[in-house]
Amino acid sequence: MKKVILSLFVLLFVATIPVNAKPKCVWLVGDAVMADYPVDSVEATGWGSAFNQYVSKRYELKNVATAGMSAKVFMESALLDQLGKLRGRSIAIMQFGTNDLKEDNSLQYTQLDAFARRLHEIIKLAREHRVNVVLCTPLAQPYYQDGELIDRLGGYAEAIRRVATYNHIPLMDLEAASKTWLQGMTEEQVAAYYVTLDPEQLVNDEYQLTEAGANEVARMAKEAIEGGKSKKLKKILKTK
Repeated sequence: MKKVILSLFVLLFVATIPVNAKPKCVWLVGDAVMADYPVDSVEATGWGSAFNQYVSKRYELKNVATAGMSAKVFMESALLDQLGKLRGRSIAIMQFGTNDLKEDNSLQYTQLDAFARRLHEIIKLAREHRVNVVLCTPLAQPYYQDGELIDRLGGYAEAIRRVATYNHIPLMDLEAASKTWLQGMTEEQVAAYYVTLDPEQLVNDEYQLTEAGANEVARMAKEAIEGGKSKKLKKILKTK
């Protein structure tokens, strides 16, 4: 009799679980440095692919990063509609800046002040759908002059920091982490972590990450989350 009652209880419990329940989602939005496919048939790897090794199985990792992505492109693309469909079950990690600063590309470029305003707008729209946005600064770029690393981000990384602070949302400062990392290497050592593309065949930029580079940046991303204050964001990581 007890077994019958227990079986009925289990059946009733299972029946109360929504059949269309979906796992929470970690949504990655950015350019080719984050994307999970090669660019221009070069053996490149986005750090978003490598980041999957750190994400808990309780979350689905959806990488929609793509070559040429910028805040402007995002606002004008179908991805914006997808943001509205997440409906509060997701975290969106967004990494803009690398393409936004390219004045010679009108499809991607946004002047610095307008770039910040566009980020504020993206965050506002996400909040309307109860989607948790995490801003991520772009990677420092591996360019050197007389052995010194050159800052080529022109204030865009700092703009992202200010927007994150103003909106009280988590920040993954990969620009600072990658800058420290690159400053400790020679140009020859950098070659193990970056694929240099032919400038005549550019789609996104002069460089992409190798598999080793993607793993290093994914580690930086994990450490940025671990060192941050957001308990909700920390929950996406696998427990040790």
